[in-house]
Amino acid sequence: INTTGIGPMGLGGQTTCLAVHMDYAHRHPASLPMAIAVQCWAARQSAAEISADGKVQYLHHKIKE
Repeated sequence: INTTGIGPMGLGGQTTCLAVHMDYAHRHPASLPMAIAVQCWAARQSAAEISADGKVQYLHHKIKE
């Protein structure tokens, strides 16, 4: 990833990545999704699971309802 030249904040440079986090999931054999999130360490992220009945469960933080 560092050889792409994307650099910090996507503005170009030698160091694009300080860490790599990988996960896996079931997928269709014809697809291999991949993503690079270009942002500084302060970028905020969240994840949630939405069930079939519409219930939302946040995985990274608590939200007061």
